[in-house]
Amino acid sequence: MEKNELTTLQSIAETLRVQPYASQRTLAKNADMSAALMNAVLKRFVERGWIMLSSVNKRKLAYAVTPAGLNELAARGKKFVVRTFRIAHTYNEALTEEIALAKQQGKNKVVLYGESYIKFLLEYASRENQLSFEIRSAAECPKIEKDAFCIAGEMNDESVQKKLIAAGCTDVLDIVRNASLSF
Repeated sequence: MEKNELTTLQSIAETLRVQPYASQRTLAKNADMSAALMNAVLKRFVERGWIMLSSVNKRKLAYAVTPAGLNELAARGKKFVVRTFRIAHTYNEALTEEIALAKQQGKNKVVLYGESYIKFLLEYASRENQLSFEIRSAAECPKIEKDAFCIAGEMNDESVQKKLIAAGCTDVLDIVRNASLSF
């Protein structure tokens, strides 16, 4: 199934959950497509067994996502979760390796300046390498301690980030960007 088809099926399912008797026009509007295109999509989804049509009256049709359609959406959810876990694992390995290198260079703690969505991975990688982990305000311009591996979190303002990197911090995005090249 194409990504666009899956997105459209998800949009239809969400619309029908909120408005069980939504019109084709409403389905089209919520999926950000023309009514004519939605008509063609619905026909294709009916042929595939993902959508069921029933007559409400002579002028009104009702749509429902079938179990097969729900299975397609569930498979998408599983693929998303598996991909997310794989990315987290790859980032964790990259961070653990980077922190291990810092330890070999005589660092005995990891200091995160600012916030990071992956601070839990930084903390875990620090613990795995038996290094202490600290979080400090990004506003503190670091005086890089000889024994600290300093990391600038990705949620800092651009100007703050530049200051931190100029002071000697490693940009967390550089670490994970290198790991991302393997995808």
